[in-house]
Amino acid sequence: MKNTDGPLIELSPLKGDQHETRAANGTFNPDDFESIRLRRIFAYAIDVLCIAVISIAATFAATLIGVITFGVLTPLLVLILTAIPLAYHTLLVGGPGSATFGMRFMNVRMERMNGDAPDYLIALIHAALFYFTLAATSSLILLVSLFNPRGRLLHDYLVDTMIRRVPIRS
Repeated sequence: MKNTDGPLIELSPLKGDQHETRAANGTFNPDDFESIRLRRIFAYAIDVLCIAVISIAATFAATLIGVITFGVLTPLLVLILTAIPLAYHTLLVGGPGSATFGMRFMNVRMERMNGDAPDYLIALIHAALFYFTLAATSSLILLVSLFNPRGRLLHDYLVDTMIRRVPIRS
């Protein structure tokens, strides 16, 4: 752990390879989870902005297609527009980076508890559970992270994943 004389919330870049402790060996480096809650909040805020930009462009395209087809495709386009956040998280977290753009900016990524990267199915289930539990509990489910040292949320426990800091590559 870091010296307690420092700031309460630190977003300094990571240094060296000491942070490469994997979950597979059963040990966790406490620095991997330092300020993880704040990093997740900022990462999600960045993701909301990215999703908003994608949604605005998709809404424009859907409106144009709806006008061209005289409204015949409008129900299908509405379903596609509502799937944008789920697709965003699934494709980016299930991909090679194991992180959304916001997570990459905040230097965190998702991993399975055994140290493996999540695949697309795990990413889809994780995102769907996140949005479902968020809507069903009016965001109160996010308080789960306050009761465990690694800042894991309910959907992290259900899918057996964790979000951890990663070193900056030079």
